[in-house]
Amino acid sequence: MLAIFLVSDHPANSYVSKVVEEGLRGVYIPLIMDILPVRALWIMTKKWKCDESESVAAIRHFLKEYDLPKYFALSRETLSKSFELTEQLRHDVYDCVYLAAAVQEKASAIVTTDSDFEKLCRNLNLTYLNPVPSEALRHPKEWKRSRQPRSGAVAPISP
Repeated sequence: MLAIFLVSDHPANSYVSKVVEEGLRGVYIPLIMDILPVRALWIMTKKWKCDESESVAAIRHFLKEYDLPKYFALSRETLSKSFELTEQLRHDVYDCVYLAAAVQEKASAIVTTDSDFEKLCRNLNLTYLNPVPSEALRHPKEWKRSRQPRSGAVAPISP
């Protein structure tokens, strides 16, 4: 979701931005796994072909500008729990690590555009929040605009 938030011409940006901005205003506490800004950079530059220097600038600006997100690292136990969940839920470890992280941080919900999480969250009594209507996610391959990150700045957050 961080990558979608940072790329203003992404088709889901307007939906994602509303939810992210609520967290940045303090409506809830956004939890961000410490490696996710690096993952967002990979998505922006390798998958979406955004300009690398502009992508780095957008992520650095986000990290510097907003104090509210709580950044956290995974514990050894949480990594182990990720593999347990993979077996238990018969789902890939890449998604299960987010579930285990939510449990580690005592989160009440997971906000994601990945519809696989709807069922996964139910299994762990987590609320699944997908701010993007399903019809907006149906045609991501049609997105052929400039794919540029926000010009070194994240959208202003009003109080």
